[in-house]
Amino acid sequence: MTRRPSARLAVCVTTALVAMLLVAPAAHARRGGPLAGPTNLRVAAITPHQVTLAWDPAVNSGSFVYVIRANSGYQLGVPQTETSYVWTRDIHPGGTYSFVMWAGNAKGQESRQSNTLTVTTPVDTTPPAAPVVSATGRTSSTVDLAWGPVADDDHTCCTYRVFANGSPVNVHPTGERSLTVLRLAGATTYSFTVVAVDPSGNASAPSAAVTATTLPSTDTTGPTSPGNLIAWDFGCETWLFWDRSVDNVDPQFAILYEFRVNGVFDGTSIDIDRWITYGNQTPSNTYTVQAVDSAGNRSAVSSITLDNQIC
Repeated sequence: MTRRPSARLAVCVTTALVAMLLVAPAAHARRGGPLAGPTNLRVAAITPHQVTLAWDPAVNSGSFVYVIRANSGYQLGVPQTETSYVWTRDIHPGGTYSFVMWAGNAKGQESRQSNTLTVTTPVDTTPPAAPVVSATGRTSSTVDLAWGPVADDDHTCCTYRVFANGSPVNVHPTGERSLTVLRLAGATTYSFTVVAVDPSGNASAPSAAVTATTLPSTDTTGPTSPGNLIAWDFGCETWLFWDRSVDNVDPQFAILYEFRVNGVFDGTSIDIDRWITYGNQTPSNTYTVQAVDSAGNRSAVSSITLDNQIC
């Protein structure tokens, strides 16, 4: 088939026009030129995440493009054959945005600007669809879960909340929409649900429950003790650091650490190698860290005492 030179020429002209107009400085006030410009810039449709702009076309001889600029300073070119454009860049629910447009050609001629259009997007109140979840693996203390993309009007959706038997659980992400539920009891059946939450805080209905039974556990060996425990003294505030423990069954990210100050329970956390706490007596405070695996086996206690703390 023979290519049509006129079609290729039109594409080249349009591309050159867009490139020239977009690299030109975007002045806030433009002088009227020999070109007629678009008029009646208006909103044709609006959602929490996009604004559809429409306008009455400019009538000019020869080729030109429309340039649309937002109050953010970003601007883009639209072919002269178009009378609408869906703007999605940097649009967020409940935000206020302004737009203005004009026509320009390859000779550097520009029309007067259109009216300035100011719009406020509605607040997003639409929740995502519920995830469809499946269990993909298990051990004596973990269950792997995965699900597909979730439909939502916000393309940046979503974060996820995971529940076992109705309660939040510790998880370790393994992918964009997959994770490992940690620290489960062996030989136990769990019912898992997942809730999707979009950036506006709208939560989906819980997914259909997925059940999985962990394998029996024969683990009776505790983790190694937290190594090389050190403490930085900032008055009463104390920062603890250690080398992570190792377990014969649990991965390091599943090991829980338990903290005490002068023998008094101070909290727990998993998958960490530091903790900020506070002394509660003067002049000396003793801080302890102990590792606990998913089967409840405990390491030896690591401890450090700081003298001359003023609390």
